[in-house]
Amino acid sequence: MTLLFSVLIWAHVATGFVGLVAFWIPVFARKGGRAHVRAGRVYTYCAYVVTLSAVTASAGRIVAYLSQGIGVAERPDLYGFPLFLGYLGVTTFAMVRQALRVVATRRAPETLRTPFHEALGWASIAGSVTVIAYALGVWSGISPILLGLSPIGLFTGRNMLRLMRHPGLERMGWFYSHMGSMLGGGIAFHTAFAVFGAPRLWAYEIAGPFAVVPWILPTVIGIPAIVVWTRYYRRKFNPAPPPDDAHSA
Repeated sequence: MTLLFSVLIWAHVATGFVGLVAFWIPVFARKGGRAHVRAGRVYTYCAYVVTLSAVTASAGRIVAYLSQGIGVAERPDLYGFPLFLGYLGVTTFAMVRQALRVVATRRAPETLRTPFHEALGWASIAGSVTVIAYALGVWSGISPILLGLSPIGLFTGRNMLRLMRHPGLERMGWFYSHMGSMLGGGIAFHTAFAVFGAPRLWAYEIAGPFAVVPWILPTVIGIPAIVVWTRYYRRKFNPAPPPDDAHSA
């Protein structure tokens, strides 16, 4: 069992690093070009491995703590970390799956809605609700961080369900969803790396009030980037009509 867990962790770490590199290629490559598509596919496969392994490892840690007789009330921080990772895994999987599905169904957006995809949207929302309930019900040092990052799953699930229930409501809506979902998955990737990967790789520790920075920095940078890029492409795909001749005279 220990060997299996070690293999799972190593697979998680290896695909996480590859996914981080692959994420940036589609960001700067020509949209729809060969590099964009191929690197996006690599990033997607890595995201699937990372998210599924994160959920499995998180569940395993919680079961291990319970089997050792460690209660939630005794060490809420021990349970808070795997709970957050599991939530992040579910939400990231939902975002990346959404990004692929909207492209695949762009010519028939009504086919986006399937029982599995709808369940993913609700799972993302349920993950947020669970994290919020835990943060408020078992208050600890990690609670403010959990509360600060919990809306990601709510917004992800809401946007997924909205697009499924109102297909074709917005021109190029599939593109905005694809871009936002991929970038959202990138935020999750970088958050996990900043919090868990980088400190182990470079052997450092951030203490005091600055300890919160790795948790929130990817979100603080990523969310405005999504908003700016979405506005840019909305202006590009929906240019303002030319002024009326009578008014311009």
